[in-house]
Parts: sequence; structure tokens; C-alpha cells
Amino acid sequence: MQPIFLYIIQVNFALVLFYLLYTVLFKRDTFLKIRRFYFLSSIVFSLIYPLFVVPGLSDLWIFRSAEPQAVEASVFFEAPTFEMMVEEPVEPVASVNIPWEQILTTLYIAVTIFFILRFLWQLITIFRIRLKSEETEVSGVRVYDLKDDITPFSFFGMIFINSKIHSDEELEQIIIHEHTHAREKHSLDIMLVETVLLFSWWNPFVWLFKREMAMNLEYLADNGVLREGVDSRDYQYHLLRLTYHETAVQIVNNFNVSQLKQRIMMMNKTRTSSLKLAKYLLMLPLFLILIAANSSYAGEKEKSLQEPPPVKKEVTEEIFVVVEQQPEFPGGLDAMMKFLSDSIVYPAEAKAKGIQGRVICNFVVMSDGSIDDVEIVRGVDPMIDAEAVRVLGSMPDWKPGMQRGQPVNVRFTLPVVFRLDAPSDPEDDTSERVESKVIIDELMTNEAALTVTAGVQQSYTFPGGDDGFMNYISQNIKYPVIAQENGVQGLVNATFSISSNGNIGNIKAKPDSGDEAMLSKEVLRVLTGMPNWEKAPSFLVSGKVTDSGSNPIRGATVIRKGTNEGTITDSNGNFQIKVPAKEGSLAISFVGYKSEEIALNRLNTLNGEITREIPVVFRLQGDNVNRYEGPTPENAVVVVGYGSK
Repeated sequence: MQPIFLYIIQVNFALVLFYLLYTVLFKRDTFLKIRRFYFLSSIVFSLIYPLFVVPGLSDLWIFRSAEPQAVEASVFFEAPTFEMMVEEPVEPVASVNIPWEQILTTLYIAVTIFFILRFLWQLITIFRIRLKSEETEVSGVRVYDLKDDITPFSFFGMIFINSKIHSDEELEQIIIHEHTHAREKHSLDIMLVETVLLFSWWNPFVWLFKREMAMNLEYLADNGVLREGVDSRDYQYHLLRLTYHETAVQIVNNFNVSQLKQRIMMMNKTRTSSLKLAKYLLMLPLFLILIAANSSYAGEKEKSLQEPPPVKKEVTEEIFVVVEQQPEFPGGLDAMMKFLSDSIVYPAEAKAKGIQGRVICNFVVMSDGSIDDVEIVRGVDPMIDAEAVRVLGSMPDWKPGMQRGQPVNVRFTLPVVFRLDAPSDPEDDTSERVESKVIIDELMTNEAALTVTAGVQQSYTFPGGDDGFMNYISQNIKYPVIAQENGVQGLVNATFSISSNGNIGNIKAKPDSGDEAMLSKEVLRVLTGMPNWEKAPSFLVSGKVTDSGSNPIRGATVIRKGTNEGTITDSNGNFQIKVPAKEGSLAISFVGYKSEEIALNRLNTLNGEITREIPVVFRLQGDNVNRYEGPTPENAVVVVGYGSK
């Protein structure tokens, strides 16, 4: 969510609370001046409290306990990846994605602009009325004599009245009423709440808040008339006579408003006991609660910014490709495009050699908003590939994606086009005359086609599911003692096959030479001892995504339509995804290509072995060992040991 929208929501939340407090406790008393102060202070406080942070207040309701420290060797596990080749193509169907967030944002801006223009037009209308009115003096007060049959009104120091349609007695009462509005500057109250309403038109409580403010101002002006000795019964009859007169605009103080019954009741109401003034002190606890809530939120946000993320996490978090709320660059898509365009530099050597093309990049927006795992999905040349990676890695922190109310890691794909324009003179081929351009493609599709081949087959699971598999690995795998003593660390990539009857075979692990071979040997030992796998209640869809030239597309998004479950293609364009049944469809998309959709019930049934890949990272920790700085795949099993030099 953009900071400005978060600020507007905070303001409106406070106004709702203040309106409810007014309705429950203050609406039926006669402390009209105290009420006016309540309304003004509520609005001013609501506008400024999101900007104040008092660190100590957040401790009023936040209690934290120390997190336990791990002291034993540990194994961390996530679902391994799959690799499988299929051959049967399936006829794709285009999918439709509706950008609801963009639509709602555009709608909000459009309606807000309408209310702003409406507000400006009302101001213009008041000054047009002034120009058409004749300035005169009535009962010693300067007024503007109206030509039209409009209800008398005031706006700041200006009083407007049609003196020809009122008796002398009515004129005197109207002048006292409107002069009270002008003298006590009631128009400031109206302009303040109208300004808030421009950006809070969607909140019905703000409209109710405005109505109560305007009514209270009329109560004050009515009291001003009665204090001058005017008979209340005669004054009320005069108000009734003006009930059906036209109102000039809504942002002025009218002599008559539609809630006439409430005004008459307030004039005849018995004064509230002064002892009940103490209830207005309840504003103070509400002030304290709102400031404490904002301080708590700001404190958590600041803490997340101050605590740098670890170089490698012991527990590898899941990386999503689609979430309920997508990550957002600070300022939105346009701001991201501008940042990248301003920051990227066309390498001089690449420019001199005429190297150009589209670089497809892949990166992950982490749950804390930081950018990680920037890599090239499809490169052009190492020089311009490196520049694209550099700039993407320098992006500021994003607002993280949200899934089930929690921030999560989300993978993005972005094309960066490096283009050289030829000199205007075809005979001049000097590189100095060549214009270079770097274009950050927007996340839109064109008519380029994807080719998707896929099939479906029965899936298999370890006895006891993923938890059982994790327990098996944790209880059986050991960090070789000699490897710990010699400081051997590294990544082991293991694979095994699952046959149609659940048997495990074709187990391999690399590297199979050097010091790290002892780590691979330990992984082979554990996998060889695994029991047979069982048929799962789900199915496995395996496929491959290629372009029109049969080149594999890496990083294409594959989503089970109607859900937030998905995956991306690997370096060979392959993907595998579990589905609960042979129903529904998969949506496949990649930046620069037309999205495709495949129906699960149209896929061919595949037979044969399933190959499963398990990356295992062995790393040491302790004061006297070198920190492991190698790769840690997102789905890796991590084995932690304690070594010594």
C-alpha cells in the first residue's frame, strides 16, 4: 500500500472513533462551544497523529519474549524440485487477468478529482454571487444585497441577503444570526471538514461528521440571536418561512438548513449540568491510544529497516510466483521504470562493438522488501548482462508481497532492452555517432507466442508426507566428523527416481570428487536407505515452455488458475506442479509473450519414472570456522555442523 493511502486510512479510522464517541456521549448535551472545540480538535488531531511517534508508548501493549538460540546441529528442509521431460503438446487458451488494484486506485483518483473540481466550482460560485450583489448596510452591518431568491448565508466576513423579501424584524434576526457566523469565523470549521471530505468521500462517517459540525454551528448562531433578546417563538416562525428557499452552495453557513426540527428542539432544551463537562476528558485516552498504536506500528517498521537480513537463512523460506497482494516498488510501476532508466548505463565497450538485445532478468522481492537472487534468465552479452544485474540489485526496498496476511518472498521477471540507433547518415559508421538507448520494458504482453507441452501422471509421496520425509532426513543424515574437522563445506546436488510402483532407484550425488565427495557420500547413504514412496492423492503435471524457435524459456510463471499455487520453469524451460485432480487449468505467462492456458482434463496421461532433485547444503558455524559463502537454493536441505581449525 502506498504511504499516502495508508495515511488517509489512518486519518479516517481516527475520525470514525471520534464520531462514535460524539454520538454516544456528547450529542445530547448543550455544551455547544465545547462541542465546536471537540470537532476541530478531532479533525486536527486525526490529520497530524500519523506523523507523530512516541517510542515509549508502543511498550504499553507490546510484550516480547526472547527467542531461543539453537545450539545443536540442525537440518532444515523444503519440498525438493522436480525435473521431467514430456512430449505431448496441448492446445493453449488465453487467460484474462484483471488488475483490480490499479482499477480501484484509478477510480479513487478520478472521484477525488471530481470532488476537488466541485469544491472549486462552489468557491467560484460564491464570488460570482458577490460580483452580482450590491454592497449595502443593514442594521449597521455591511452586507451584500442578493438579486435572487436565495436563503441568506455568510462566508467568512461576507453576509449575503435579499433585503427586499424580508420584513424589518426578519432582517434584524437574520443579520444577528449571520453576523454571529462571521464574527466567530465558523467558515473555518466548514472549510476544514470540506477539505478532509475531498479525500475521504468514501467514508460515510466523515459525511455524518460534517453534518453534525454544520448543525452545531447553526446552534451557536441561533443562541447568538436569542441572547440579543429576540423572542424564540417569533424566531422559529421566521425559520419556518425560509424552509423552502434555495441554498446557494453547500460550503457556506446558511441561515436555514434542512434539520430545522433539531434546531428548534435545541433552542427549547434545558441546559445540561456543568458537572457533565468532565466527560469530554475522555478525548485524552483516545488521543493516547491512537498515538500509541501509530508509535507501535512505526517502531516495528523502523526495527525491520534497522535489522539487516542475514546473508543466508538457516530455514529457507518459500518463494511465491503469485500472491494475494503483489509486492510494490516505492512509488509504483512508473517510479520503478524511472529509477531503472535513470540508473542504468550502456557499457561503452558494448556500444562500440554494436552489442544490443533484450536481457531477461529474474529477481526475488524478499519478505522484508529487499532484493535478492538477481540472475539472468536469458542473456545477450556478459557486459550488458552484468549492467542489468547491477542496477536491479541496487533497487531500494520494495513493499513486500502479502499472502494470508503475512509478508512473503515473491519472484519477478523483468526484460531490459539495450538498443543502438544507427547514425542519420548511412555512410557515417563511426561509433561516436551511434545513439544508445536502454529501455525497461513494461510488464505487458505482446503477440509473441509461447509453446507449452505438458502431461499429467500419478504423484508419489514419502510415507508420512513431507513432514515424514523431513523427519527421516533429520534423523539419519550426519555431518561427517572428518569433514567438520577439516572445515569442508559445500552444496551437494542429489537426484533419484521414483518408479510407478514407488521404488527408489538411479540415485546420484555430485560433486563426486575432491574434499566435498565425502559430503555426497553421506547424502547417497541416506537416500539409499529410504523406504518406497506411496501414491499421493494428488497428480503431477510435468511440462516444458519454449518460444517460437523451440528455445526453452526460463522463469515462466505457471499457476493453477483460481488459486495462489504456482511455480516457474527452470533453465531448461521445464516445470512440475502438483494438482489435486485432473480438473481446472494452468495459466502460463512470461513477460513479452501472450499468456497461455491449458486444461488439465485435456492432458495426456504419462507413464514412467519421476526424477526428483534434492539440494543439500553442508555448512559449519562457530567462532573458529570460515563462514559458508556458497549458494543455498531456496528448496535446499541445510545440515549445520560445528567445526574447528
